[in-house]
Amino acid sequence: MKILVIGACGQIGKAVAAAAGAHGHRVFGADLKSAGARFALDLADIGSAVKVMETVKPELTVLCSAMTYVDGCEKTPDLARKINAEAPGSLAALCLNSGSRLVYFSTEYVFDGKNGPYSETDPVNPLSVYGRTKFEGEMRVLGGMKDALSIRTTVVYSFDRAGNNFIMQLMDNYSRGVEMKVPLDQYSNPTHAPELADFILELAQAGKSGVYNVAGADRLNRYEFALKACEAFGFKKDFLKPVATAELKQPAPRPLNAGLKMDKLLAALGRAPAGAEKNLKIIALAKGALK
Repeated sequence: MKILVIGACGQIGKAVAAAAGAHGHRVFGADLKSAGARFALDLADIGSAVKVMETVKPELTVLCSAMTYVDGCEKTPDLARKINAEAPGSLAALCLNSGSRLVYFSTEYVFDGKNGPYSETDPVNPLSVYGRTKFEGEMRVLGGMKDALSIRTTVVYSFDRAGNNFIMQLMDNYSRGVEMKVPLDQYSNPTHAPELADFILELAQAGKSGVYNVAGADRLNRYEFALKACEAFGFKKDFLKPVATAELKQPAPRPLNAGLKMDKLLAALGRAPAGAEKNLKIIALAKGALK
């Protein structure tokens, strides 16, 4: 299968491209020009997507690119809406015209975090610009393509030296001896990017459409997740400072009692992603933290 990965230089995009290549698919990567992907594509300029789609003619398009800086979205809502909501809708129309299926990435931030964990059918109530624009993007994609697939996930992490995910921030702070404030009251399901990519491809190949939750098995608060990471990596935990989210004074509100249920995924594929302990050990082995 010919697969176009938009956002191929980001954390999820790299994982999807690697997984697709490992399964023998023809993979074409697109990203911002400065990122060094094969094709330059800027979601803020949908014309660039038209050119790439016409050149590649993909059978499956995986949209990994988005404006994911939650506080940045709060500060620049117009740009967030253009990239997270309008561009995915336009891309869905392009895919429909070209005969490509589309995979869109959504988020648990479509929920308010008052009564998690959440299933795919629970009512949404996003608290932030990021959550609202991602949900609008999801609705535009699903409304424009009946066979589109929207993946809701959360707290995606991996061993990515060029990345800034939670685990890489933790490693960086530990190596520099810098205190890391970690919320005690934000509950989610940390999700390993390579495993997420495998499930996405399996769902797409199985012809699944609509909304699917794909996240790690463990529902943890950020501090619990940080402690598990320290244990896996052999780090002393004294650089971690547990705090309430309110103490961080972040511009965008976060869903606190969140997390995602995987019942629908289990019914569709007969399996779901593993827990944090297993995947953190994989990362520890990859970075040489375990003997």
